[in-house]
Amino acid sequence: MRKSCLRLSLACLFLAALPFACAGSSNPPPKGTGGSSGNGSGGNTSTGGSSEKGGSGGTSSATGGTVSSGGTSSATGGTVSSGGTSSAAGGTVSSGGSATGGSAGSGGSATGGAGGKGGTTTATGGAETGGAETGGAGGTSAGGAGGTATGGAGGTAAGGTGGTMAGGDGGTSLSDGSAGSGGAPADARETGGGGDPFAADGKVAQNGNRWTITMGTVVLEVGTDNAGMVTGFSIDGTNFVVINSASNGSVFWTAPQSDWPNGWPPPAEMDTAAYTPSSANNVLTMTGPVGTDNLSITKKFWGNTANQAVTLEYTVKNSGTAAVKKAPWEITRVYPGGLTVFPNSETPVVLPGTSNSFLAVPFTTAAGAAWWAYQTSQFTQDVKGGANDSEGWAAQINCGSGLQQACPTTGASANKSIILIKEWKPTTTVAPGEKEVEVYANAGHNYVEFEQQGDYQSIPAGGSITWTMHWLLRYLPSTVAPTAGSADLLTWIRGQLL
Repeated sequence: MRKSCLRLSLACLFLAALPFACAGSSNPPPKGTGGSSGNGSGGNTSTGGSSEKGGSGGTSSATGGTVSSGGTSSATGGTVSSGGTSSAAGGTVSSGGSATGGSAGSGGSATGGAGGKGGTTTATGGAETGGAETGGAGGTSAGGAGGTATGGAGGTAAGGTGGTMAGGDGGTSLSDGSAGSGGAPADARETGGGGDPFAADGKVAQNGNRWTITMGTVVLEVGTDNAGMVTGFSIDGTNFVVINSASNGSVFWTAPQSDWPNGWPPPAEMDTAAYTPSSANNVLTMTGPVGTDNLSITKKFWGNTANQAVTLEYTVKNSGTAAVKKAPWEITRVYPGGLTVFPNSETPVVLPGTSNSFLAVPFTTAAGAAWWAYQTSQFTQDVKGGANDSEGWAAQINCGSGLQQACPTTGASANKSIILIKEWKPTTTVAPGEKEVEVYANAGHNYVEFEQQGDYQSIPAGGSITWTMHWLLRYLPSTVAPTAGSADLLTWIRGQLL
């Protein structure tokens, strides 16, 4: 029996030496293959009040799927041949056993890689490709000749029953770990062996120049005008984002603001231009024109009904002949009077803006987080401030006991605090003069800008970067008070993260 095993092992080593090829993929996507990619949202200027800007782009790299003796691995799900096949996306089959959620060795079992933290930022057309994720792409082959596959095409398998691989320009992640086709590029994040919590199944519908994505009682609304602005994010009919005479919706810009002509307003292609809509496989796409700076923006939106979660994927393409450095920047305008919270890695600072006349946002810090409970009495001129985040999330509560804004007393949302939670891959390099999380409020007390930024990075000539955000809209339980410094509130928020 031992001699037979030895012959089989030698045969496996011989096969492993054959020149199989490993394939890589970059996002945004070649069709059908690829991993997670980033997300986006349009732009609009405020009228009757000033806005603040800033941001930072995101980078990540993928190691395209390496393999030790035992066969080959490909970035599109890869196979490892050592008496059978295994794919980085939950593929199975080994000699003497099967693997789910990782690569399998000969006669051994695969230990599925633990899913990484979240939305990835990828670059195409330059040195950065794919989107490597912590925890391994498909797990580590144990007890066999399989070796370890890492990276892949930005997608990764997450432990247990099948990792997720997502189709590049439209492949919906499937919970069995196979690569889909014609749906949403799925985020790398996994839920320990279940399906992709952000898989696209929300219903997309059109009404004139307005498009909606419905996920049960939660609805996202996007317009084609004003650079594909998000004009609504509601639960039970209550819209969380501002629509008033001073400013509107949620927008997407690039940072730093100092790169814009005269510092203000934002270039038209990210703020006022009309975008071209399209929809396929539960994914809404808004495509913008090329601007005078040779940049163009494409935004993709999709929703997951089970988790009532929205994914926003922003791609910035450089059509110029020289590389440029930019950062992605999402600005969501909400009503004043609520509570802002995020886990800060440093003391919040004032951000000067274009006029260098903003006051500091009066943040407090407690329990490892920065807090701002809005009060109109705190300021009589525009305020702006921020800090770098330590966990890749931030939250905004619209109303509640102890806050300036009382909750409505009628309707489906009566006497309920609503919380918007945003998740993203933590930023490592912010744009000059910017912070990962920023807050701006105008002196007219009409709105608050709740902002997040990705990594500041180079976009090669002809290349692009992609950044992903995830939004969750929830009712805050009556047992959790919307109070600055509350450890219970932080615990509850972290429990909602996907």
